[in-house]
Amino acid sequence: MTDLESARKVVADLAAASSAVCPGLEWAVGVARGVSGQPELWIATNEGAGYVPAGVFVPRSMPLAARFDSTFDARWFGWFNPAETVLRAIQARGDAVSAVATSFMSRSDLVDESVADVAVGVPAVGGPDEAEASQLLRSRSHRLETVAPGLYLDLTSGDPGAVDAYVRHVTGQAVFNCGPELSPAAQAVGRAVVAGRWPAPGEWSVLRDEYSSARLMAGSQRPGVIGIEDPQQLVAYQRDFAECRRLEVLICWESGTPADVVYAAWCAGVPTPSFAPVNV
Repeated sequence: MTDLESARKVVADLAAASSAVCPGLEWAVGVARGVSGQPELWIATNEGAGYVPAGVFVPRSMPLAARFDSTFDARWFGWFNPAETVLRAIQARGDAVSAVATSFMSRSDLVDESVADVAVGVPAVGGPDEAEASQLLRSRSHRLETVAPGLYLDLTSGDPGAVDAYVRHVTGQAVFNCGPELSPAAQAVGRAVVAGRWPAPGEWSVLRDEYSSARLMAGSQRPGVIGIEDPQQLVAYQRDFAECRRLEVLICWESGTPADVVYAAWCAGVPTPSFAPVNV
């Protein structure tokens, strides 16, 4: 299998896994060739700094094109074309790029001029149920592991009561103490969750609709639409991205896991200290 074929296969599987939970998210995989000459596949998305949606599990052997340099993350945060992000990340590490594949539909002059083998518009193969990336296998990482592996281990092996208290505490911080005031609907769900009560079906429905609208708004603000850096657009996107993740904290109570809740909070900039019993 060529480097491009390997990259295409990974993109197609990731796109299938995220197609239902995060429509509109684009993936890219770049193949790095360092001093060893062995291929290393890097993964990028066009959301945040390597944001991974709930229910998608990335291969442990493939690093995300994020969190190796805070300046890089800040500059290319949410960049519209993930193929450009993964290319820049690999080059920033000093490696050559032999191939890039992406689900993003448009070609990039930057990528085409730098990489010999490029595939754009790679389609998803099958749906989420068929995707290997939808399964938390030993060879794959939960998204919280990609940013805080120790915390993930603590949450998945800790006392359930203590874990619940910790996650409710983080939820309260995300909803009420992190950024501009959220909508009354989101606050109502937040108060119920933090208090240990289950929101009514209608409250969940309103929140899901709000979250969908917020994601569409954030997507429309992604920087780099025409390939040019715009500081004002980046600031607008950062604001919308943070709001989406704060809403996602609540959404994950209905359809995710404690680790998913904490990952969304982490992405929103909420302090997520080492796991310990928390009084709330």
